[in-house]
Amino acid sequence: MALLTLAGPVEAIIPNLNTANSIQAKLDGEAMNTRESGYVLGTYLLKAYNQDVILRPNSPEIDGVVLGTPYERLRYEAYLSHLEGKPITGARVGTMARTLADKLTFRVYSHSPFALDDEEEQWQLAYKTDKIKADPDKQRSDLDFFKSATLTIAGKTYTAKPVVDGPYRDNFTLPSGEATSRNLGVVFYTFDVKNLPPRGAFAFNFEDSRGKAYSIKSDLNSYR
Repeated sequence: MALLTLAGPVEAIIPNLNTANSIQAKLDGEAMNTRESGYVLGTYLLKAYNQDVILRPNSPEIDGVVLGTPYERLRYEAYLSHLEGKPITGARVGTMARTLADKLTFRVYSHSPFALDDEEEQWQLAYKTDKIKADPDKQRSDLDFFKSATLTIAGKTYTAKPVVDGPYRDNFTLPSGEATSRNLGVVFYTFDVKNLPPRGAFAFNFEDSRGKAYSIKSDLNSYR
């Protein structure tokens, strides 16, 4: 989340992006690719649990949760593409707008609660009891233990399975000043909400790799 900052405007949600909305999302994302600023999350950052790389006692393994509306997801993709020197094309913008219609994606940023040397042992212990399907080509990490999440909105509850990006490794600091390496990654939950309302309260519920429950509540009217 190093490139993500917190300032930004509040808008009304747009469930289905038209051509003008799509172009604006593209331009907004590309405009953030400057030396002075990273990607601006604004209110799309639903909750930040850890503000730095110091692992304090009892600090949660969840670092932050981001809401990806159709507009934010297209804007983010435009930002990344521009950052990589491959600006998103008009044709791709249109395709993404159609694909993202009525979908809400929650990005859960997480780091492992265990040091790298301890994580394999924890994984093996859990594997014996939970019978998680092993993939020999994939590095095992805490991300394997995230389960389905729910989204309640407009009186209905939807379920989404986790899609994982990771694990990656990064350095953290213990309160003692000692350095430690941890696995980390992003867990994506995408909900296909037909006829997504532009307004209304919602509740996003999920559990981390150790079964700790999180419930995040907000209102669609706070986002574009």
